[in-house]
Amino acid sequence: MERQPQAPTGHGGGCLFNGCVVLCVLFVLTFAGMWIWTATQPARDEAAARADLRETVDERRNDLVEAAADGVLQDDEIIRLFPPEKPANGLVDVERRGETTTVTAGLLGHGPARAFIFVVEETVPGCYAFDVTPSAHGKVRVAARELPDDTCDARSAR
Repeated sequence: MERQPQAPTGHGGGCLFNGCVVLCVLFVLTFAGMWIWTATQPARDEAAARADLRETVDERRNDLVEAAADGVLQDDEIIRLFPPEKPANGLVDVERRGETTTVTAGLLGHGPARAFIFVVEETVPGCYAFDVTPSAHGKVRVAARELPDDTCDARSAR
């Protein structure tokens, strides 16, 4: 009669083969990944808010082109385009020099809203001057330039 091999009995392999070490390594890697993701979240939210601010500037530039398409940029159109939005001041100043109208306004960029216990949203204020110049061919040229934030604060205090 042939002898059949027997299966090993008892506890073989120890902790490594039973999964304890593997689970500990996975836990440490998961914890480190979540910690890095959480630590870099504010920078990602601020980047998203700055991108939203750039989009807002582009939208206001296009809105000013449409508002001045008839050759005249009315004050009520400017006020409608730049409402105040805390902490940004909205419309701060309007200067008219010849054909060019310079609109200075504080705008706000919004990041994604995060909710855990309280809803938190990253916001980025910016101060911009929009130079609106109609051309002889009926086209309107609008140039936007960023100003220091204290420019909007100083002008709004007047």
